[in-house]
Amino acid sequence: MEIVAFNKAGAEAGQKVKVLIRSSVYMKGTMIIYGIPALALVLGAVFGKEFMPELITGRDPDILSAIFGFGFLILSFIGVKIWSNLKGDNTETRPVIEEILG
Repeated sequence: MEIVAFNKAGAEAGQKVKVLIRSSVYMKGTMIIYGIPALALVLGAVFGKEFMPELITGRDPDILSAIFGFGFLILSFIGVKIWSNLKGDNTETRPVIEEILG
């Protein structure tokens, strides 16, 4: 597996290392990576189905639901990526190489 981590132990490429990832950071990251896009997909689909047929007449509400659902999904991925880049690199949010294994 290849991940980006702080090299606290001074390891070099090719060495086996012990990596520490806080469980709270892991769970928070999982919710952000999976939860926000899933919620955006559902909200976009509901928005497209319930509100957009009134504004865009002559279109099938199911098609509008799909378009807005996937549109919100894509926007959420972009938002998560921007947030991730702005969050910065620190030991609070990134894995840390704790030790080099023999």
